[in-house]
Amino acid sequence: METYGKAPFTTAKILFNQAMYAFVRTVGPQPSGGWLNSRWHWYRSPFSLRKKILWSARLQCWFCPYDESAIECMLHLPDYEPVDWVAPKPGDTFMDVGAYVGWYTIQAARVLGPAGRVIALEPDTYNRGQLEENLAINRLENCTVVPAAAWFKAEEVGWRTDGVPVWSQVDQQSRGQSVRAVTIDSLVDELGLRSVDWIKMDIEGAETEALRGAERALRRFRPVLFIEIHETLQAVRRFLEGFGYVIEKTEFDRPPDRHGWILARCP
Repeated sequence: METYGKAPFTTAKILFNQAMYAFVRTVGPQPSGGWLNSRWHWYRSPFSLRKKILWSARLQCWFCPYDESAIECMLHLPDYEPVDWVAPKPGDTFMDVGAYVGWYTIQAARVLGPAGRVIALEPDTYNRGQLEENLAINRLENCTVVPAAAWFKAEEVGWRTDGVPVWSQVDQQSRGQSVRAVTIDSLVDELGLRSVDWIKMDIEGAETEALRGAERALRRFRPVLFIEIHETLQAVRRFLEGFGYVIEKTEFDRPPDRHGWILARCP
C-alpha cells in the first residue's frame, strides 16, 4: 500500500479513494492535464486527505499535508529528484535552503542524530507551517527552522507565489507580498555554527544570489552543495569555480540545462 493514515478512519478514506480512482481510470479517458492533476485523483476525491496524518514509506515518516502538492512530494520525491546524492553523516551540520515541507530536513535530521544539526530556511508561511508540523509529528528536535529567504544581503524582498504552494520565489519586481531575507553567512554567525557540512538549495532561480551571501561559509567550511538549478547553471558554475568547487554530478529534466540538479564539492 502506497500510504496509510495514522488514524484507521483516514486509512479507510485512502482505500476508498484509491478504489474509486482505479474505477474512474478504467472507464474514463485520461484528462488533458494528466491523472495527477485530475479532480478524480485519489489524493483529492471523494474524500480530502488534507490535514490528515499520513505515512511516507519512501521517507519512513509521518506527515500532515495542507495540499495535494505536499502529498506528492512526501510520497514520490525520489521519482523526480536524485535524493540519493544527499548523504550527510552523523554529527554533520546540514543547511536546507528552501525546505518546503521537509523531505530533506527530515532525511538529514534522522541521519545526523543528536550530535548533528539541521538549519531549515523556509520563508513561505503556508509551507513553513507544514514543515514545522511534520517535524513535531516525528519528534525531531535537532532542527532549527528559520522564517527567511536566503539572499546576498539582509533585507525585505518581494515574494511571489502565484497561488501555487509548491512554487514560490523572491521577486524584486513584486509590489505585493514581501518576506525577510538573510545571508547564509549571517546565519552562521547568529547561530554560532562551527561547521557547515552540507547545503541543499531549492529556491526557484535565486541560486547565485544566495551563494553570494555564503562566501565566507564556502571559504571556511567547504560544504558539499546540492543545488536545484533553474536556468542558472552557467552562472552557478562560474561562481563556484572561483571558490575551487567542482561540479561532480548533474541531472536535468528540461534539457539542455534549464532545470535540474547539481552536486558540487571542493576536491
